[in-house]
Amino acid sequence: MKAAEPLVKHLVLIGGGHSHLAVVRSLGMRPAPGLMVTWISREILVPYSGALPAFIAGRYRPEDMFIDLRPLARFGGARLIQADIDSIDLDARNIVLPHRPELSFDVLSLNIGSIPDTSGMPGAMEHTVGVKPIDGFLAAWEDIREQAVQGLKQGRGYKLAIVGGGPASVEMACAIRTRILRDSGDADAEFSISIISAADEILPSHNQQARDCVREELQRKGIETLTGHHVSGFAANTVHCGNGDDIRADSIVLATGATMPAWPVKAGLATTADGFLEVNRHLQSTSHEFAFVAGDAATIRGMERPKSGVYAVRHGKPLARNLLRYATGRRLVRFTPQRHALAMLNLGDGRALASRNRLFFRGRWVWRLKHWIDQRFLRKYRDLPQMRQNLTITRGLVDRQEERELRRHALRCGGCGAKVAGSILQEVLETIPVTAGIVDKGVEDAAQVPVPEGHELWQTIDQLKAFIDDPWLFARIATLHCLGDIHAMGAQPDSALAIVGVPFANRSITRGLMRELMLGCTMTLTEEGCQLLGGHSSETEELQFGLSVNGHAKPGTTLGKQGMKQGDVLILSKPLGTGTLLAADMRYQAGQTWIDGALRRMLVSNRGAAAVFADHEASACTDVTGFGLAGHLLEMIVSGPVELYPGDIPALDGALECLEREVFSSLHADNKLTEKSINGRDELRGTARYEILFDPQTAGGLLAAVPGKKAKACLAALHEAGLEQAAVIGLVGDQADGPARIQLV
Repeated sequence: MKAAEPLVKHLVLIGGGHSHLAVVRSLGMRPAPGLMVTWISREILVPYSGALPAFIAGRYRPEDMFIDLRPLARFGGARLIQADIDSIDLDARNIVLPHRPELSFDVLSLNIGSIPDTSGMPGAMEHTVGVKPIDGFLAAWEDIREQAVQGLKQGRGYKLAIVGGGPASVEMACAIRTRILRDSGDADAEFSISIISAADEILPSHNQQARDCVREELQRKGIETLTGHHVSGFAANTVHCGNGDDIRADSIVLATGATMPAWPVKAGLATTADGFLEVNRHLQSTSHEFAFVAGDAATIRGMERPKSGVYAVRHGKPLARNLLRYATGRRLVRFTPQRHALAMLNLGDGRALASRNRLFFRGRWVWRLKHWIDQRFLRKYRDLPQMRQNLTITRGLVDRQEERELRRHALRCGGCGAKVAGSILQEVLETIPVTAGIVDKGVEDAAQVPVPEGHELWQTIDQLKAFIDDPWLFARIATLHCLGDIHAMGAQPDSALAIVGVPFANRSITRGLMRELMLGCTMTLTEEGCQLLGGHSSETEELQFGLSVNGHAKPGTTLGKQGMKQGDVLILSKPLGTGTLLAADMRYQAGQTWIDGALRRMLVSNRGAAAVFADHEASACTDVTGFGLAGHLLEMIVSGPVELYPGDIPALDGALECLEREVFSSLHADNKLTEKSINGRDELRGTARYEILFDPQTAGGLLAAVPGKKAKACLAALHEAGLEQAAVIGLVGDQADGPARIQLV
């Protein structure tokens, strides 16, 4: 979170729908200084509904239908929070999130989509799978596909029932039939699909040509249509109809008319007769002027339209304009939805049909047109303009080579990638006199202060610049990072003082940021058995958080960095790669899957690993953070060689790919100065396995030297403790023989 101007208003976007994609992209193209934007979404990898049938039919890969909100949020300057919504207090303008601090806002926008309407159909929740929300359907679809294919291959047959007579039912039936028969390898397999609809015809909202075409297509494919069947409820593998018929099926898919989630209605937003949120022509709630609604959840008063993505997509541009206009006190623009939209239906076999009012087309060219429209939409939110970082240097101050290097790293990293280079830090420390009364422990990260009653007090301090735009999550990770030095020594964190820097903002936003930071910090400290005593805050250009930590230990029980013995085995408790992944994230080159995996690893405390290493008689230990694996390992070596196995070093998902593309943290080049102490690097130089040695880590794991005879049991204990990627990565040689070196093996 970076603010060159004061933050004065808070816009919160709830939902990852198509309209909010347009809002966030618009903010990236035309930033609004002073406006803080928070984007809350239940899913970060959101599916594009128009591409779902092609994905089900097997024509699209996951990357052809999902939009990753993380790079888009980075581009738009929005902080991204993955969470559900518990409730909203519209009077207090507060949002309650599960297991997180509540958020206050000035302007609110909802783009939350819809869910199937199950009213009057008891048993729907227990015995059916809804097409919406799409992420829930996709999770269930894999089970349906596997069961159907297995049933067909074993000659048992399989029957699927789809409830609903609209476009979604037709597309799902055609797509599922194509995929199941293809995967089973038997085009004549006993696979049946029934579409059940209360209407007298399939596709009642389309023109007659479209209805006739679909009826012929379904008959040709052997898909049964049961019209005029009012569904009254569901039981296991059974659809109950009002006429007394019971329709048996192995799986039941619900694609009926849409309805709203309950929480926005409970919050008090005005609704229409059909249960959706009522808005005016500005997409503004008719009951709360600071709340805007778009997509399927919104119904424009007096201008009702079908709940379709074709209409919802068009809300994006006017919504983006009006959110900014409302926040800045300007007149809002009116939006008039089109009366008729071009509807395109995927027939699942490389053909599609299109209809608009009285127009009708079908054929392979219609599918190619639909494919082009869908992929153009996806590219709009994937292929984002590259971030430009201006760096103005007066001509003549540096030579061209140094200027190129500075420009290359003008985009500065957060986390431990924002540390001062180790070589620079060491030069400065050598000029500072030792403080009287402090026990000199050489290169240790904490200073030992004698205390009464035979105990030792250990003190350390660390501070990070924010690397994610989520203060609560950032504070949790930063707290664990700051405790790392105490854990590495085997001491118990006892108390801490916080060091907080927040961007210039008005009083309300500052209070909210501070609250999220401190709640994240105190929650984590409590889990670690440490108490927060107080702290210091200041105004900074970017969000920063750090801790000064005290820890206690009995004399002779702590571990230092130095003390390795010949024959010890080096064990690393966590995978590497946070530096390159966070650098890629800043450049919109790392998606949700990679970053989520990295964040989950950063949230793993080193307390458990420290206990395991102590139980297995480790001779030395350190946490791997900003100076990278090579830098921290060299701090552990007194003299002589240490073998390192680059091929066995665990890496986070995506880290090696980013390093192959030369996506380096801004601290990477300085860390790489340590390569002068590395032997055997010629064969690996330039590879990702070599570069990861210099990648700065945030909330990294512990690196310990364990007696060889204890190594196997130690590794098993780490895996049992949940550190499943812990690995043996090296062997200690004779520490009394020659200069400190790393030998790559």
